[in-house]
Amino acid sequence: MLRHLKNFRRNPMGEIREQKKISVGLWVFLLVIFSFLVISWRYSPTEHFFDEEGVYELETVWHGERQSESVDSLPAVFAHDENGTATVYTTIDEKWMEQGNTLCFRASQEAVRVWIDGSLVLEQGNLDIGIFGQAPSSGWVMFRLPADSGGKELRIELSSPYENYQGLLHKVYIGTKAALLFAVLHTYGLGFAVACLLIAISVVLFLFYLLFFVRKIPGSQFLLLAVFGMLAGIWMLGESHMLQFFTGKLAAWYNMTMIVIHLMPLPLLGIMEKLPDYSYGRICRGGRYFLMGYLIMLIGLQVSGIRDFMQMLNISLMILLLICVGNLFLIYWEFFHNHNKKILPMVVAITIFSVFACMELTHGLINIHRALGSYLQVGVLAFYVVLCVFSIRTTFDLYVQGLQSEYYKKLSYVDQMTGCMNRRAFTEREDSWVPGGNDVLLMIDLNDLKQINDVMGHHVGDVYIKKCSDAILDIFGKLGDCYRMGGDEFLFWGTGVPEEKLEKLEEELRSRVQEACKDISPVCGVASGHAAATPEDRSVEEILKRADEKMYENKRYVKM
Repeated sequence: MLRHLKNFRRNPMGEIREQKKISVGLWVFLLVIFSFLVISWRYSPTEHFFDEEGVYELETVWHGERQSESVDSLPAVFAHDENGTATVYTTIDEKWMEQGNTLCFRASQEAVRVWIDGSLVLEQGNLDIGIFGQAPSSGWVMFRLPADSGGKELRIELSSPYENYQGLLHKVYIGTKAALLFAVLHTYGLGFAVACLLIAISVVLFLFYLLFFVRKIPGSQFLLLAVFGMLAGIWMLGESHMLQFFTGKLAAWYNMTMIVIHLMPLPLLGIMEKLPDYSYGRICRGGRYFLMGYLIMLIGLQVSGIRDFMQMLNISLMILLLICVGNLFLIYWEFFHNHNKKILPMVVAITIFSVFACMELTHGLINIHRALGSYLQVGVLAFYVVLCVFSIRTTFDLYVQGLQSEYYKKLSYVDQMTGCMNRRAFTEREDSWVPGGNDVLLMIDLNDLKQINDVMGHHVGDVYIKKCSDAILDIFGKLGDCYRMGGDEFLFWGTGVPEEKLEKLEEELRSRVQEACKDISPVCGVASGHAAATPEDRSVEEILKRADEKMYENKRYVKM
């Protein structure tokens, strides 16, 4: 403990204030670098772009098998039968081959079959997939045109059990396969990268939480932020339109995405519940329990085949929208009406996130064909950045306050003149002592301190005390704790120190003190006596009494 105190005193509170100044300087430095990079990006010339092979929107006239009107622009909804199946067809133009040999379009909750001149060339999606719903999730449909397909009929069958997606054909693109893949990567790669970045940040925040947990520093907000970041990252992966680059388990990813959308509010409600002096923590807790129960109900409906996630999507969006709006109202009410200024960071962060979330959910309800993600991704990033910055800053302030508290607490256990532990520190250790150990106590008394104070002055007596304490700390400090028990009394408390070694160290101490204090007075010196704990000892006082008796025996021997 003494060693920790000595190391701690090397970092005074002035250094803590200096660290705050350094952190401000670091933020200024980062702001300058960021500003330079933004300006450089904005005003730098555009160089050659890596997309020599173009991707073109297919220009043709599409016909529906069950409708008389043709369609020359996509996306469009074609007539379908009672099973939700629509069939569209067109004639392959020989000029298409000049643009590429591969067609690509996106299917939304649809099973797709493609024929060329009556021959089936592609079948994607399965309408009978059990507990995973009635249809596959959205995915890219990509197929190669045969070299001799000019003038032949291209027929596409689209089947979906969901009314909102029946007969829906998105834009069809043509190009080489490499160009189409690059176009997908170029269009949706940023969202995929952001998702991976969120997951990476959540891992770092979780490591922060573990660090604080081990050091017993409050840091539960980092755990909740890490969980939210992980869920948001998984959700963004599901919405990135990039998963077909890595896996064919699109139905499983779709279900995971839907579950994650319902789980994302849970850590946010947990963060709000733990806000300082927040009056509506119980409402947040109730909201969490409600969402968990609702999600379990959704899974039960999905597995039983009664209703699946897509059929419950509108209800889910309404519930999530109400939760966002309701909690936004409670946060503002708490801040403005209840005058709880401690929640300002959450007010800023949750406001930014809720605005984007409400825009996303509202737009999703109005336009069901639009894929979720655009607004909410921006909102998640903004929320994450703001809340992480505030959390890191708050945690740093708490850490500094903890250092200050620890500094003053440890300072109360130290004798300021000698650097040894004081009587208060000894008393606390004595109170927590447990019999049966191999403790060793060594009492040390300065010879003739009163005489030196009376004859030579207290300032000389202080020098005498300081030189003796320096010798005690130097010889015994590495073996245990050294205490100043009174004006001229010191105590060494060690564990497992052999008696032979202790006697040698006592002799070394006497020699060191006499050498260091010979310029003060020839009477300077120390008397000492030690005692080891025995199985019969029931208190430190019993050991201390034996050490004290030996010390006085040594003092009488020295003065003879």
